Amino acid sequence: MICRPCSRILIWMVICCINSGFFPSVLPAVEHRPVWLFNEQGDRITPSLNAVDPYSPKKTCGTCHNYDSITKGYHFQQGFDEMKDGYDSRRPWLLSPGMFGRYFPFASPGFVASKTNRDIRQIDRTTYDWIGGLGKTGPKGETLSRACGACHPGGGPMEYGRGKQGRPDLTKNLIAGEKTNRTALDGDYSSWMTPDGRSHFRESGVLEADCLLCHGPSYRFDARVRQINRRNYRWAATAGAGLGTVSGAIFEYGDPAAGPGHPRFLAGTWNFSKRPVVRYAWNDRRIFTPEGRLQGSLIRRAVSSRNCLQCHAPAAAAATGQIHEALSDAHTAKGLRCTDCHPLIGKTPRERLQHQIAKGRAGLLRVRNDLDGLGQKTCAGCHLGGRYRPTRPGMPVKAVNPGPIHADRFPRGSSHFYLISCRGCHTVARSARGQVLLDLSTGVGLGFTADNLALAFVPGTYEQKAKEPWPPWIGRVGHGKDGDEYYAPHVPKGIQWFGEKQKNGEIRPIPLRYVKAAADGVKGLTTRSVKGTDGTSREMTSVLSDNDIRRMIQALTRQGFRNVVYLSDRVYRLRGDRLTSVPLSVQPDMFVVNHGVTPLSRKMTYGATSCGQCHDERAPFFTKKTIRNVRGFLKDDYPVLKAPNSVSQMTEWGLEGVPPY
Repeated sequence: MICRPCSRILIWMVICCINSGFFPSVLPAVEHRPVWLFNEQGDRITPSLNAVDPYSPKKTCGTCHNYDSITKGYHFQQGFDEMKDGYDSRRPWLLSPGMFGRYFPFASPGFVASKTNRDIRQIDRTTYDWIGGLGKTGPKGETLSRACGACHPGGGPMEYGRGKQGRPDLTKNLIAGEKTNRTALDGDYSSWMTPDGRSHFRESGVLEADCLLCHGPSYRFDARVRQINRRNYRWAATAGAGLGTVSGAIFEYGDPAAGPGHPRFLAGTWNFSKRPVVRYAWNDRRIFTPEGRLQGSLIRRAVSSRNCLQCHAPAAAAATGQIHEALSDAHTAKGLRCTDCHPLIGKTPRERLQHQIAKGRAGLLRVRNDLDGLGQKTCAGCHLGGRYRPTRPGMPVKAVNPGPIHADRFPRGSSHFYLISCRGCHTVARSARGQVLLDLSTGVGLGFTADNLALAFVPGTYEQKAKEPWPPWIGRVGHGKDGDEYYAPHVPKGIQWFGEKQKNGEIRPIPLRYVKAAADGVKGLTTRSVKGTDGTSREMTSVLSDNDIRRMIQALTRQGFRNVVYLSDRVYRLRGDRLTSVPLSVQPDMFVVNHGVTPLSRKMTYGATSCGQCHDERAPFFTKKTIRNVRGFLKDDYPVLKAPNSVSQMTEWGLEGVPPY
């Protein structure tokens, strides 16, 4: 016989285990019990106790759930678990294989500083500035620029610092580490944005892993981002969960409407003496019980696509023009969720608790490549061989086998099915505007949309719907260890930027704040009239002429940079006063399209109506133009794609004409 108090404890333990993943998922869903909130000291938050403190996800959710195990997931780490100074011996500014530590300009044209630095010019973003620096929300709620930390769920590098060799130090969080390290050139604890050049984690707090970012069905992502932009790191989870309002800010922008490139873009007021406070919605019974516990209905074990897309939708729209909606995505139209194809990896509940999420093979990022393909659903895995099985209520009961349909429609086209990926024909109507060009030549990220080459004024532009769906580019993509290639859809990214050529030939990017300072001091740089996404014409300043390049290299050299080069259509440098150049040694990045199967009802997939959709002399599969010379295109051709600065993509495959059929 179990006494009543013990039976209650046992029930709570069972519920915690179910929600932690220790019991199989086939058990019936159980609503999470109401929970007390705790602050970062571990003290309970109630209407009468600690009522103005932000809650700590670590101390609150970690009461029942293994926080340390969960945050091993690559979403939390993003390369931090493999990080070290000298990670890449040839390119020492690359510190890890993930988003935290690599240079990935199309996500954010900045990179994390090494732990130890010899000169301020080596520092682009310290950890403190990487989390919330340069993030800004406009007066109407529009995103003017994104901080790197906005789309990361916390934990890992947003909670812990690095040791002397630049390796993760999990013995103390960033607040504790800051107390003993105030070195001006430290990659974690310095800042080029604060008045004293030091980090202020003591005032801002850290970003712990935000459980409700994924498990809160009504999570308010925009509210979280606003707190991060204000350097209110420890308050972000409370605002995002919608538990109350936050008053006060560590940093407040002076001119909320000034966007990147404006002289007052970063102007604002720092406050290190008055702590922001929370006003919880204690009387709202949808959020809190009468005694002040968080309602269990606000916590869901299952993760909805809405939660995933808070971070992934903006990135997917810019990278590949993807919009996850029924009109442009056949899988969304059938009711599939992100987690149906990307479940937790692991054979046992304990393995799945580590929150490694099934993923495909990302060519540009190399974080946890050992997990590539594990547990990941694929086209063939669902549509061929009768292997598809619904794993939850509401999923389609079957996946149609396309083999008979293809054999009937393309009786002599068997070669297509091993030369062209499924996506090559079925993901060919991009709905978002996307991004295809990025000009960093004046220290400001000037991006152009993939749908009609319009200048994007703010990051949200790429997420806007295109006037008409547009076909992606097709490229040869390597597949597997055997080196086989197949044709797959992608969106190429043209770019031009300044760097320092190292003795080994590698080129280190110059932080954009120095490039902007140089451009502001060089008068008469080339201007071009370009079209904006709002239909107006705008004047854009860019480094396009030989004289522009020469004067910018000279200006950056005067700032103290050495062996300055400019990368555009070629690599340019000065030898004395003479501008010289050599061919680029790297190919443009290819952002492969992995999502967005076009519904067949739209008759836009290649081959849906006839072979001529691909093999006509003007069909985009072979003839879609790709920009080969960014500088020449912007200087001489914009907005018309024409030779020699732009060529049909089939020329990259070695073809001079469209194959007949």
